[in-house]
Amino acid sequence: MESKFYQWWKNHRKLVTFGLFLFFFAFYLRTPFDKEAKIKDTCAKLNSSYQIKGDEAIKALNLKEIKNYNNRELANYYCERYLGIK
Repeated sequence: MESKFYQWWKNHRKLVTFGLFLFFFAFYLRTPFDKEAKIKDTCAKLNSSYQIKGDEAIKALNLKEIKNYNNRELANYYCERYLGIK
């Protein structure tokens, strides 16, 4: 005697397994693009109309503060190099 859930699982296991595989694969592919979008967004906010300050940009970009350097200049330098601006 089989339960209703077992019968449902027996009929749909391939579809459910394939759907879970697609979900995890999409999450795996999205992660680097999400990180890049976050960095570009922070750089855009930093360079456009002073929407964020240098300290906030340093924290968002996970940079270490360097003595005798302005945080805004340091974040701008990182953004220029990351985006390929010379």
